[in-house]
This record gives sequence, C-alpha cells and structure tokens, in this order.
Amino acid sequence: VCISVTLCHPFGIGSAVGSALERGASIVLPAVGGIQGCGVPSERAEATFDVLEKEKCTLLFADTHTLKALPDIPERLHLRGGICKIGSGSTFLEETRKYGGVSLKTMGKA
Repeated sequence: VCISVTLCHPFGIGSAVGSALERGASIVLPAVGGIQGCGVPSERAEATFDVLEKEKCTLLFADTHTLKALPDIPERLHLRGGICKIGSGSTFLEETRKYGGVSLKTMGKA
C-alpha cells in the first residue's frame, strides 16, 4: 500500500495507515524529505510514482492534487485500486477517479 498523503493529516494516519495495518498489508511511504508540509503536488507526485513503480504497490492512498500531477503510465504499474481524498469529510462518495487504468474510490464531504 503506497500512502502518498502526509501522516500529519487524519486521512494519512487514520484511514490509510489504519486500514493497511488492520489487513496486515505492507506500508510504503514515498521519500518526501525536504518537502515542507504537503509540498508542491508535482514533487509529491514524483516521489509517489517512484514508489508505485519500484515497490510494485497494488493500492494507493493519495489526495486529488497529487493524483492529478502523477504521470499516466499504467503499463508500468501494478495498481488494483485505492482511495483519493477530494475534500473535507470522511464519507465515501459515489464519484471515482481513474489512475493507472484502475478506479480509485473517493472520500470527502457528501
């Protein structure tokens, strides 16, 4: 499970880390050293893509800004799904986002 959201955010530590640990999954964190706060989406996206490709992650937890900045090269990824945080709130929404040829559930305020 690649967790691209900062662990200082409730979505990163609560939803992403909590659900991965609950299921016994391996957690992979992108190397974002030097990025202040959430950083520039392109910086976080570059680090996230490197992890997705090198570690062959099958699930992705990301925010909408990082997801939009990721390069779309699905043939190099092993994704099966994930969750994209698109706003405040903790409700799963009907809307989905696509990345790497898979649908990501969305979470935010209904």
